[in-house]
Amino acid sequence: MLIFSLKLLLAHILGDFFLQPEKWVTNRKQHGIKSVSLYFHVVVHLLLLIILLYNDLSSYWIGILTITISHFIIDLLKVYLDRYYKTSQLKLFITDQLLHLFVLIFVADLYFSHIITAYLFSVTTLCYLIAFLIIVSVSPIFLKLFFAKWYDSLKKNDKSLDTDSLKDAGKYIGILERVLIVIFINMGFFEGIGYLLAAKSIFRFGDLTRSRDKKLTEYILLGTLISFCIAIITGLCLRELLKLI
Repeated sequence: MLIFSLKLLLAHILGDFFLQPEKWVTNRKQHGIKSVSLYFHVVVHLLLLIILLYNDLSSYWIGILTITISHFIIDLLKVYLDRYYKTSQLKLFITDQLLHLFVLIFVADLYFSHIITAYLFSVTTLCYLIAFLIIVSVSPIFLKLFFAKWYDSLKKNDKSLDTDSLKDAGKYIGILERVLIVIFINMGFFEGIGYLLAAKSIFRFGDLTRSRDKKLTEYILLGTLISFCIAIITGLCLRELLKLI
């Protein structure tokens, strides 16, 4: 099962990245379903799957056709979503790759008695999924609501609060640091939390020393500490929960 799944993934990476010139992508965006490059791209995927699974094509031909046809549909859907809805390129890329990955998992699962599905929906996987959703989706909303009463007053005093930073950069930094903390805790690498806090303190030192506003300093420190507390509590709860399984 593992070798089969890795071959499917290898074919996808080679076909979607290594063997797809930029001009093919451009041509596909311009011509949609009439793009010759789109058909070349799909044929490349088909050939890669045939080469990698040549030992047992008679057993896997349905899976190969499923992946090839679905790849064509997903890529075509991506073109028209981009054309008519002007969706963010990053969101399109992530959605596109997740859909391709889902098809690969579906095909592998069909051939190996739903082993992958059983693993994906195991108690351990669901616990990790809930924990990461808490720190990725729930925490930013909580923090935004928690700091809303101070944010507006700080913005009035410091007009550069938004303009001097990348859009949503703080949000993504917070998400990444919480993800790392949960991972560190469940690896038993508690020192990593200290390193992370030290690194963030060094990078934030300039903001704190340049700021003449005591409120802004308190705002930054409080945000960091609450973010770390949420991640540590989530990580510890996840760790203890997994011990009970």
